Amino acid sequence: MQMKFVDVGGVETRCILAGGETAPPLILIHGLSLTADIWMRNIDALSRDFRVAALDMLGHGFTRPQDADGRITVQDKVDHILEFARAMGFERFSISGSSYGGLIAANLYLCAKEKVDKLVINGSGSCFNTEAQLAAFLDRIHRTYRPLLAGSSPQDWRKLLEGTFHDPASIPAEIPHLLCLCYSQDWAVRCWERTIDDMRDLPAFRQYRILERLHEIDLPTLVVWGRNDKGGVYEEAVAAVAKMPNAKLVSIDNCGHLPMVENPEICNEEVLRFLNEKTAADERVVTA
Repeated sequence: MQMKFVDVGGVETRCILAGGETAPPLILIHGLSLTADIWMRNIDALSRDFRVAALDMLGHGFTRPQDADGRITVQDKVDHILEFARAMGFERFSISGSSYGGLIAANLYLCAKEKVDKLVINGSGSCFNTEAQLAAFLDRIHRTYRPLLAGSSPQDWRKLLEGTFHDPASIPAEIPHLLCLCYSQDWAVRCWERTIDDMRDLPAFRQYRILERLHEIDLPTLVVWGRNDKGGVYEEAVAAVAKMPNAKLVSIDNCGHLPMVENPEICNEEVLRFLNEKTAADERVVTA
C-alpha cells in the first residue's frame, strides 16, 4: 500500500495505491465528510487481484481544488475522477463508491459508460432515498456535523461516527485523528459546506439523482447494504435493486452505514467474487 499525490489537471490529488500495475483497475470513492482512508481494511485484500486506487475526491480530504472558494458540483467530481483515471493510465476500470461516493460512482457511469466495467454501491442513501428522505438526512447531518468541523477533537469525531456504525467498536482508531487533521484545513470546511448546500438545493440537484434513472444503470452492479444502516432505508435498497437491469444485493446483518469498514472480511469476499465473475460478454469473447 502506497500513499502519494498525483497531478490531475493541476490538482494535487491524494490517493492510496496498491496491487500490480498491470492488474485490472479498481477505483474506490469515499463518502461525504470522509477520506480515502475508510478503505484501509479493503485495499490490501482487493489488491490481490486488482490495481486499487482510493482517492480523496475533489474538495474532500487532502485534495484541495484550485479554487477553494468556488462551487464544486457532482459533475466536477466526476470529471476529476475521470481525469485521475487518465493520469493513472486506466483506459477502463471498475468503481466502488460508499454513501455519497456511490452517487458519484453512479453518475460517473452514466456520464462515461464506455469507461466502466462494473459498479459497486456500498450503503448509499444518496442513491436510493427519496427527495424527502434525503432532505431530512441532510438537515440532520448539517445540524450535527457543522458545529464540530473546525476545531474538532478525535473524541468529537468518534462520537459523530458512532451514529454511523452498528458496533462502535468497529470504528478504526486512526479515522477520528485523520478527520481532525483534514478539517483543520479551512478550505476543507468550506468545501464541505458547499457540498451540503448543493445537495439541499433539491430542484437543482435532481439532475444528479439516480433513483429515477435506475433502468439506465445496466452494467453489472453489486449493492452492499448493512441491515442496520441509519443513513439509508434497507427496503428502499431492495426496491432500487429490483429496478436495475443487472444488479444484485448483498445485505449484512448487525452492520451499519459503512459495511466495508464494519464487516471488511464479508465485503472483501463478496466484492472480489463479483468483480472476478465473468459476464455474458466476457464468456462470448472467450468462446469466440
